[in-house]
Amino acid sequence: MCTDRGGWVEFFLSTFRNRIDAKGRVSVPAPYRALLTKKNAEGGLIMGPDISAPALVAGGRDYLDGINRRIDELPDLHPEREMLIDGLLPFLNELSLDQEGRVQLGAQFLEHAGLSAPGEAVFVGRRNSFQIWEPKAWEARAAEARAKAAAYLRGEGRS
Repeated sequence: MCTDRGGWVEFFLSTFRNRIDAKGRVSVPAPYRALLTKKNAEGGLIMGPDISAPALVAGGRDYLDGINRRIDELPDLHPEREMLIDGLLPFLNELSLDQEGRVQLGAQFLEHAGLSAPGEAVFVGRRNSFQIWEPKAWEARAAEARAKAAAYLRGEGRS
């Protein structure tokens, strides 16, 4: 994604809506594919269920590196370190995009995010990662998030 200054944005931005086919495949938006390829030579992605939302979370190798950095900051055998390892890593998958830029969403991913095949999915950029949502669930979440952001910018709720 190009900025107005001619540089390239290094983040997943914007929102896209794509179809999920009957086999559970969905096309990753072209700007996200380009960023994945730029960040990882092979263009694969790391994906798992979002632990704080009924959505999937995905990113490139740097997304996984960020999780590992957070884990590595904690001492060996620290309970929070074990919690992060056990609560995140077993649920992440390294997936490849097919020739058409699609990724296969397994049954566990479809179920976690309330998605269906065939159906639709909303891709939501979140800087270093992106989420995949069921459209109606995303609309509700987006409305709530925009209202909170607007209140925050008006100075409400700040300490």
